[in-house]
Amino acid sequence: MSVCKLPPATVLLALLSSMSLLATAQHLWPRGAVGLECPRRAPSSGLLTDRLSAEQIERWGEIERLVLAEDVKGQPLHPTLRGLWEWADASSHAIHLELPESSKVSLPTVGIFKIERLDPQGIRHVVVIRLYLENIDRARLRPKAVRKGGFVPFKKLGKVECYAEVLGHELAHAANILSDPERARLVEEAVEQTNGLILARHRRRDPAPLDPELRQRLIERDRLLKELEAQIVATEATIWRELRAGERAGTRVRD
Repeated sequence: MSVCKLPPATVLLALLSSMSLLATAQHLWPRGAVGLECPRRAPSSGLLTDRLSAEQIERWGEIERLVLAEDVKGQPLHPTLRGLWEWADASSHAIHLELPESSKVSLPTVGIFKIERLDPQGIRHVVVIRLYLENIDRARLRPKAVRKGGFVPFKKLGKVECYAEVLGHELAHAANILSDPERARLVEEAVEQTNGLILARHRRRDPAPLDPELRQRLIERDRLLKELEAQIVATEATIWRELRAGERAGTRVRD
């Protein structure tokens, strides 16, 4: 969801920045069987890199090569991440990829999933996944708490592997939200619209206290985001373990 510096009472960064929203956390997505039914792909759908500059395309290529890496038997080295990637790239939704300058967002934000346009028919939503590479570089050097599931984000991972971990987190959000029309509608209404109201206040520099209706919207938004984040812990832990295993197997992408 969109991020900017907001007053402490209305910060979205605490909930969106660690690494943003959701997944079918109990499932692994092996190659060719992602556990999600993919609608027929339409033109300008799937994973889209049209918003990336030539330099960003090169950096994106490093991440892509890691995601698609295979062992000597032709099996994916990172099957959960690979399955999420294949689901996204084969989907009928437009999933734009962006690598913004980290100076434009507060430090804790490493990745964002945001719905830009909701299709009422649920066929072709337009969304964006943003990876803040410089912030990821900083975050991987700072001590982090052990997450539920027994893993520490970025621990013992190389630079590109950390980018891939954040990407997997955001792809998991995309899979969980976009595969359920009602969930997508709820996220758009409870999260995106509420964020829009808060950002509009911020741009107006409105000094007035939040009205009761907006306060209630924030409570409901935060409750939903907490639930969504909790659902991806197992998937994120699995992606991290697969990336670690790939490094031990000598497949690490050089920093």
